[in-house]
Amino acid sequence: MYNDVHIHTEASSDSRTSLDDQIARAVRLGMKYICITDHQDYDYPKWHCTYQLNENGDVGAYVNRLLEAREAWKDKIELLIGIEFGLQPQLAGLHNKVYAQYPFDMVIGSTHIFEGRDTEDQTLYEGRSKQASIRSYFETELENITVTDGFDTIGHLDYVLRDIPGKNEGFDWKDYADLIDAMLLTAIKKNKAVELNTKSLVIGMRDSSPGAGVFKRYHELGGKLVTLGSDAHFPERIGACFDIAGDILKEAGFRYYCVFKKHQPVFLPL
Repeated sequence: MYNDVHIHTEASSDSRTSLDDQIARAVRLGMKYICITDHQDYDYPKWHCTYQLNENGDVGAYVNRLLEAREAWKDKIELLIGIEFGLQPQLAGLHNKVYAQYPFDMVIGSTHIFEGRDTEDQTLYEGRSKQASIRSYFETELENITVTDGFDTIGHLDYVLRDIPGKNEGFDWKDYADLIDAMLLTAIKKNKAVELNTKSLVIGMRDSSPGAGVFKRYHELGGKLVTLGSDAHFPERIGACFDIAGDILKEAGFRYYCVFKKHQPVFLPL
């Protein structure tokens, strides 16, 4: 069983699952590592969900809880300390500071909003083509990962496809090759990973996030660091579709994926 390093608990405002329930599920699946990566989206626009730790943004309390759980479960699994930052350009300095302040093993850098709005806000997509909206999202994401080093892996690089009308129907990454190549090359230059997120497969989008073609391109460009994440908000989703993920990466030319310990990649065979 591959190891899942994108998992949420009730510390995220969009999950109601306890930390112990998530860890116990990973143990039953035979995972050696698990990384809890609850949401911390600072300066979030008013929306139906705040995406902020414990609703009050207390990172210290969150990290302490994970450290306690690491000790409690140490004989059964290695718990890695993580967090998922919702990146925005104006938050670059804050993300760098929090990244360095706490004993994280891995930080996911995700783009959940663009043009000041949550990707679920359907008004983002009115009055323009689907391609124009996706391009605007990728432009924001490229800026996000350029202005901060406060992350270890890029979360669900094409996240906008979850929420845009029609989802990934008709999407071809090559239509945005200039921006996607720039993001992949930025990751390589900064020694950051790209996450293969399987939630899109679970919800019927028929490709990973980002898709198989992007991982082939990443490998062609010299990329080596890939993390696997289910984005599970409840136990049954942990490790979901990881068999397909492994096949996608092997077909793209990868032989290893990685987990992070103290921000350093540990390579594991596919």
